[in-house]
Amino acid sequence: MAFTSACMIFTASCTGLQTNSEKESTKNPITANNSQTDEIKVTVKKGTDTRKNKKTHEKEDTKNKISKRHTEREEHSDYITTNIETDSSFSSDGLFDERELVDQNTPNSQLVLQKLEELKKEQKKILSEGTSKQKKVVELQNKLLRAYKHWKGTKYEMGGDSESGIDCSAFTRRVYREVFSFELPRRTVDQVQVGAHISRNQLKAGDIVFFKPEGTGNHTAVYLGNSLFLNASTAKGVVISTLENVYWNKTFKYGVRVNESV
Repeated sequence: MAFTSACMIFTASCTGLQTNSEKESTKNPITANNSQTDEIKVTVKKGTDTRKNKKTHEKEDTKNKISKRHTEREEHSDYITTNIETDSSFSSDGLFDERELVDQNTPNSQLVLQKLEELKKEQKKILSEGTSKQKKVVELQNKLLRAYKHWKGTKYEMGGDSESGIDCSAFTRRVYREVFSFELPRRTVDQVQVGAHISRNQLKAGDIVFFKPEGTGNHTAVYLGNSLFLNASTAKGVVISTLENVYWNKTFKYGVRVNESV
């Protein structure tokens, strides 16, 4: 009888141990059975790799979304692109096509074309054997031309500041914004006060050129080089003009060297 009771106690103890073991197994399936440890570890590792791959894909998706938003913002922006490959006005060697920049039906177009051809020839020479400083000037001239191409042919409108119509000071301000990321004042009388006044023979690419036509108020434009300047003309809209033109030569007063553009 005593032996039977002892067996029952031992059996109950074993059952309790088994129950506790099952509970521990439920809590920690990795340590419950040594024979399954490797398989479970592989499963956990695989899950970790899956999470890492998922995070990698999420990062790539985020980068793609950011890139897409950046592209859309550029496409809808007022600002120009400086990528030569996307502009038909520039060849693969970085030189502009003067025929794309001038309306040959306008007065003095042949003179402007001639001056552009001379400028292009000089640029080609600089890109081949010029100094780094000279090459930076060429780069700036091409950025100015891209800004001009964005507005080329826009009609003149007093007080206008959009692609439907623009006046001289608004165009000058737009070019500075697009090329230099610098905000000029809106009015011509204020624009000529933002830098040092310089003579015609001191003009460099990016300088403001100031004119005082008789009876028509003040006029500003942006100098390109070789006597050429980017201009919102009251008669022809946004065009490239030259100081060798009789009218512009007569009404030119001085240039303005804006410190931030030097």
